[in-house]
Amino acid sequence: MSAPTLSPLLTAAVQDRTSGATGVARQVLDGLAEFVHDPPALRAVVAPLPGLLPGYASMWHIARAANSDDPGPALRAIRDQLDRDVELSVGLATRLLQVRGGWVRTAPSSALVKAVAAGLPAGTVDAPGTEGLQPVTGLAGADAISPTRVLNIKGTLALARSVPTVVVTTSLKLVPEDVFAGLGSPLFERIPLDAFWAVVLDGELLTPAEAARRAALLPSA
Repeated sequence: MSAPTLSPLLTAAVQDRTSGATGVARQVLDGLAEFVHDPPALRAVVAPLPGLLPGYASMWHIARAANSDDPGPALRAIRDQLDRDVELSVGLATRLLQVRGGWVRTAPSSALVKAVAAGLPAGTVDAPGTEGLQPVTGLAGADAISPTRVLNIKGTLALARSVPTVVVTTSLKLVPEDVFAGLGSPLFERIPLDAFWAVVLDGELLTPAEAARRAALLPSA
């Protein structure tokens, strides 16, 4: 199945280049809702999505739910949890950076990063010439997190190497190592998880080691 054979909602999700991984996941979940009463059709329509969206860890979780014994409640649970977890993570990351003070440098393209940045004092995010005057903290999203690595937009590794960097994300981005190995695109890079200072996950502030343990609990594909 190719993109043109998908429903209009799913086609729009596959072609979206502006909403970020979380926004695309929302669109996919909303698009799949119309198929939940026809499990064979649901399995058929979800099958190509991981290949059409190869950088998104969320597609692994969504495909597992769609192929479960009771896909309707499983997909609705992911949709509901996603909105809650985004709100919790954005809120905690915003408060954390407000308390740290100083300036923030970001890795672009993440909707969660943009939401956090919107809650910070004007002029403190990605302001030129700020290094050395006050503490600078990095802020990045994640398209996938394995027990050892983070997949995110190019430039994230340089950010994490230059300043203490926080990843703001949700558990929908956690995947086992074998799934992570198959994710990616030319726009993404793989960064060692321990290169980051902290991970904000579903409203919890974790060390990279704690985030790694969460990902390691997931079953292999």
